[in-house]
Amino acid sequence: MFAIEFEATIENGMIPIPSQYLAQLHPPVKVIVMQEESAGIESPKLPPCKRKDEFLAKLAQQRFALPQDYRFKREELYGRV
Repeated sequence: MFAIEFEATIENGMIPIPSQYLAQLHPPVKVIVMQEESAGIESPKLPPCKRKDEFLAKLAQQRFALPQDYRFKREELYGRV
């Protein structure tokens, strides 16, 4: 795999590929879009551990009720796969 780099302006949801690269590119290709942070998109200010903690706290708030006599059997776990 090789990489090419160019700057482009998005036009109607499309990124035009410069003509000098079109002959080199054959499908399938992998596209990675990178944007400068100063372009107006705010990146999350929380450190990753804080976001994880918030996610787990929200997840812990989700409740569901199982019948009182419910017993989880290991065989059921493997039967679902």
